[in-house]
Amino acid sequence: MGAIALALGAACNSPERQAAAAARDASEVAATPEQKQLWQDAADKGDAPGLQSVPIPQEPVIQRRPSQAPGAQPKPQPPQSITIAPGVRSELRVVLYPEDPFERYTGPARVTKVEQNGDRIEVQLPPGASGTPRTLALLVRISSKPLPVKVGEMVDVAYQVRRDPQVPDDAIGIRNSAGAGVVHVIRGGNVLVQAVIPLFGLNVKQVDNQPGGPVQFIGASLKAIDLTMGQTSPVEGATARVVSSTVPPGKPVPGLNEGAPFTLNVMVWRVP
Repeated sequence: MGAIALALGAACNSPERQAAAAARDASEVAATPEQKQLWQDAADKGDAPGLQSVPIPQEPVIQRRPSQAPGAQPKPQPPQSITIAPGVRSELRVVLYPEDPFERYTGPARVTKVEQNGDRIEVQLPPGASGTPRTLALLVRISSKPLPVKVGEMVDVAYQVRRDPQVPDDAIGIRNSAGAGVVHVIRGGNVLVQAVIPLFGLNVKQVDNQPGGPVQFIGASLKAIDLTMGQTSPVEGATARVVSSTVPPGKPVPGLNEGAPFTLNVMVWRVP
């Protein structure tokens, strides 16, 4: 199965504009002036406030734009909804995020819309700190199949995005009542990374302080499984993949490294 692409942003005409707009929105709810400036810098670079795009094996055909006569004004293009490109087997992408993008949530949510032949799923999360309902919309496809859900159905959702654009701390996931779904987690830090894989009852951690070292998956009834970067393996009825695992050379000094020299990027899915 190919890698699952995931990005976070508002519905704009291009991924770059989408990411920049999302980062500007994130800067408006930053807790400190320093955090606000980091997000504004991220907006200038086109970085989204969450999980970044993962390469997709099947690249869609790029259509050429018709040439314009000299001096002719290009016709304005109407905004287009974000969709999964033809030929993409698997994808997980946030296309609409709650008003406060930093307010985390893991638990049940009600499906309010199912569109684009099942690819786009909109859910309503319980009220957050503001007391108002929160809406989250995802593009989901798993091994060329939509995730089977219906309007009004309850699903399990994991939603968390980083507060600091330089330190990954993200988790996006959805699972239906039958147990099918997908979760994508990215974590970073100054030491070997450990993370919980929500919705699937798994833990994952870097176990070797050497570049190329293994990543270990552990479940409630599972003997530990070690995978290296790019490997995929069955894990307790699901499938796990290490998208990337970064470990800097040498022994780091905790607290003295800027950003996140250790990063872990993993996905777990169960086919519908």
